[in-house]
Amino acid sequence: MRITFGRKSRLGALGAGLLTAAAVAVSASGPALADTVDTGGTAALSVPTAVVVGLANANIVVLPGNPASASFANDANTVTMPVTGGNGEVTNFYGNVTFGGSLVFINAKAGKTVIISNLKLNFFTGAITGVFPGNTTSTALGYFNGNMSTSKDAGPPATETFSADEVDLSGKAAKALNTGLATTIFKRGIIIGAFTTTFTTA
Repeated sequence: MRITFGRKSRLGALGAGLLTAAAVAVSASGPALADTVDTGGTAALSVPTAVVVGLANANIVVLPGNPASASFANDANTVTMPVTGGNGEVTNFYGNVTFGGSLVFINAKAGKTVIISNLKLNFFTGAITGVFPGNTTSTALGYFNGNMSTSKDAGPPATETFSADEVDLSGKAAKALNTGLATTIFKRGIIIGAFTTTFTTA
């Protein structure tokens, strides 16, 4: 079954996910609850050509770090990443889905490079997160907005899908990228593309 909803509905679902997390914590004194385990799949961030061109005009290029890959189709540059693990659950927006690879930002003119690693989908915050160079904690890179949808397939193998037709750059990510790349091109709230992931669960 596929469910489509807007941001306000997602926030309601997010609240349900937080309640689930609280229930899991409380259950420590009772019978254990099994966590969803994400075992594979892919995720894709599709960046429109207009955004790619805008960055190129500011001497910024974005490349996928292995094992992520990039391709161009339907007027968008799509970065595809493998799902490497996590405990994400689309039913109640619980947990995280982790991805392999990285996002490599290069300002050739300034001789600056920023590599964002440890990429994740964080269902609690409704964001794609990653770790900037020199940091040990994750930063929200972009928040999901616009129309979002989820679906589940019992399989086998069992799969879950989440997609959003809009991802908005976060203020913290914009600041970190501007600082690291010696530019001012990145702004909070700019639409950086669309996102979808389908992952297998156990």
